[in-house]
Amino acid sequence: MTFNRDNPATWPIKIPIIAHDVGRSNDRSTAVVGGKCPPLFGPQLLGVKECLELPLGLYGSQLANEVAKIDHKYGHNCLIVADLSNDPTYAETLFDRFDARIVGVQIGRSGDGTTFERRRVRNSACLVYQIGRTFLLEFLLSELRDRNIRFVEGPESRRAYAQLEALEPEQRQSGRVYKCLPGQHDDLAMSVAMLAWAAQHLHFDHWSQPIFDARQPSQRQPHHGWGAFT
Repeated sequence: MTFNRDNPATWPIKIPIIAHDVGRSNDRSTAVVGGKCPPLFGPQLLGVKECLELPLGLYGSQLANEVAKIDHKYGHNCLIVADLSNDPTYAETLFDRFDARIVGVQIGRSGDGTTFERRRVRNSACLVYQIGRTFLLEFLLSELRDRNIRFVEGPESRRAYAQLEALEPEQRQSGRVYKCLPGQHDDLAMSVAMLAWAAQHLHFDHWSQPIFDARQPSQRQPHHGWGAFT
C-alpha cells in the first residue's frame, strides 16, 4: 500500500500502541491502536489505526484475551497502555499475558502523567502513572487543534470523535472538568487521549525497549532495569 501521510492505515508504525480503557460494570471497555508516523516521512504525526469497543461483561483474563487478539494482528509487538483505575489487580492479569510490555495509568482528578509508582506484579513490577482526566482530555484537544493526529476513516473513528465532542466542560473551584452526560459514553475518547499521551511521553523509548529486545533474541541485550528511573 502506498504511503499516505493522511491515512494511518498506510503507515509502517515501528511500535504500535494499544491504549486500553477499562469500563465499569455498565460501560464497554475499549482499545485504540495507533502510533507515531516514521520521521522519514515528514513531521511526526500520531496515527489512529483502529478504535474498538470490546464486548460487554468481560473482566480479568477474558478481557485480556480480547486485547491479546488485537496484539496478535500486529505481530505481538504492541506496547499496552492500560487504565488500572477501577481494578488494580488487572495489572497482574495483563502482565501474565504481555509481560514487560505493560504500562499502567491511574486516572484521577489531577496529575500530568510524570509521577509514577512501581507496582508489584508476580515477581516483577510495572510502572503505573498518575494522570488527571482533565489533563488527558485537554492534551488530546490541543493535539487535535494543532492537526497532529490522523484517524483511519470509519464508523469507529467517527464514534470516538463524537464522544469527544459530546463532553461538556464545566468550570469548578478546583478547575475545569469534562462531564459525560447521562446516557453517553466516553470510553473511546479516553482511549484516544491515552494513546496521544503515551506516544509523546518522555519514557516512551524505555517502555519500548523490551519489544526491541524481543526482536533480537540471538543477541545479548543490556539489562534495562527500573533503576533507569532513579
